[in-house]
Amino acid sequence: MVGRWTMVGIVPLYNFVSNFISWCTKCFIWKWLQTSLAQGVKESFMSKHENKYARPKDSLHRNNHAGSSLNWVRPLSYVETFMTQAQKYGCMKTVYALWLDTKKPIDITLVKQAAHITNRKMPHLQLSVGYRNRRPWWKKRNSETLDVEVVTSQDVIWIMEANLKHQYDLEEGPLWFVRLVKNNQNEENMYNSHKCYKYALVFGFLHNIADGTTNMAFCNQFISILNDLIEGHPPNMAAEGVFAEPLEDRLANEKSNRSYLCKLFFEHAKKAMCFGAGVCNFTKNYPLPVENEACTRILHHEVDEITTKRLLKKCKMEKVTINSAFTAAANLGLYKLISEKDVGISDTVINTLQTVNMRRYWSKEAQPNSFGCRISSLNLNFSVAHHDAYAFWEYARDVHRIIKHGLDEKPLALLGLPLANFFKYVIGENFWVSKFSLPSSNDCHFCVTNMGNLDNILIGTLSQIKVSQIMRSVSGHFMPTLCQHTLQTFHGRLCYSIDYYTQKMKESTAEKYSKYIVDILKESIPKV
Repeated sequence: MVGRWTMVGIVPLYNFVSNFISWCTKCFIWKWLQTSLAQGVKESFMSKHENKYARPKDSLHRNNHAGSSLNWVRPLSYVETFMTQAQKYGCMKTVYALWLDTKKPIDITLVKQAAHITNRKMPHLQLSVGYRNRRPWWKKRNSETLDVEVVTSQDVIWIMEANLKHQYDLEEGPLWFVRLVKNNQNEENMYNSHKCYKYALVFGFLHNIADGTTNMAFCNQFISILNDLIEGHPPNMAAEGVFAEPLEDRLANEKSNRSYLCKLFFEHAKKAMCFGAGVCNFTKNYPLPVENEACTRILHHEVDEITTKRLLKKCKMEKVTINSAFTAAANLGLYKLISEKDVGISDTVINTLQTVNMRRYWSKEAQPNSFGCRISSLNLNFSVAHHDAYAFWEYARDVHRIIKHGLDEKPLALLGLPLANFFKYVIGENFWVSKFSLPSSNDCHFCVTNMGNLDNILIGTLSQIKVSQIMRSVSGHFMPTLCQHTLQTFHGRLCYSIDYYTQKMKESTAEKYSKYIVDILKESIPKV
């Protein structure tokens, strides 16, 4: 009798409750979306008639003292506002790990010294968020208290994953931290075994203050200062760079119009309300593991120097970027996963996001040493068919043309900036449905973020320190994507990691998928 009640009563009741909660969530998200449209479009057109970044004339926020008025910097940009809202749900927190080989031992005192000097040199590190006229503004912190600690662990990636959950104090700061990671081995034994001392530095940043370009400039400064301190030399104390004005917002306001923004908004809303229709070709074969706690996990791959050199040479010959070749491989790897479960599939569509450095749309004079979060996302769809796997470079050229069109011929990432804050509602929706172990709303299969050749940005070898490896990750588990691909080249090697989201993709699936991508890239190079 109990078994019959379980099958006939509880299961339908569970399905009813699940559907009801999902329906209620959609109703709430629709209300949020209406608010987003009004706010995003209104701000876009108001800025054409007034200076959005002018200081307001009325009084300060009640939680701030009038005497601190000189500390106010400017309002947050479209993307900065989104990043700030997203962190409330545990998203948009970035972590970088640098593996170090040093000639002399490093202690926490040296690392704290380096952190304080770097903080004084780089203006964006000195900021926190306050409110004026109920709007978020950047303000300079009154305190120089920093978050620097030492931890002991053999597993640096585990430290990265744990610190993707780091809690930042928005109004007090700091919005960044440093962790010196030591392993359990005695330092003298370590030196005798490796002829150097081995450490890792893990840096964390709230994404609203810094993007990849800014973070690599930070890493460069920090390592150079630490090297000087180890040598006993006085570091260069000159200020480095500027906290940039969001010039991309002004360009977006000039180029966007009301009809385009309304159309784009309803496209976003439709995707959000469809609860995963854009990725159902994957999720119907690989159901979302909604029972898992939502978080971001990392799997790392490296391609050796010889293979990387041949791959880059082949990309140049085929007139495509490594980013386009990687995106093509990611599409084909996903198609291979799908076709293993759906053997009758002949072609499908892969929906993607490409992270774009918005400085590309600035004047050349404004670009150097401009710090802050100056990025956006480019939403692109790619068709992929069975025969594309046998004509990889032809397919990669098609992918390259589509990306180039979206970047330059019709700069979609720029035009959609006024609605950047829309995604905070999607993140909020996904946060709440995860609490009920319900499927999240996803409209893209993956996001790609590519930093290019880090050897052009980071001085990896200094007199006392060699940076042997770099990894980076972003917490994005409530974003409307299933995973993120992070890549760069460093010391001549292609470094790639997949950030997969535990309530959307199983570890075994992420392992298989990322391995497929690397294998496709390797197999695309002619055998020597």
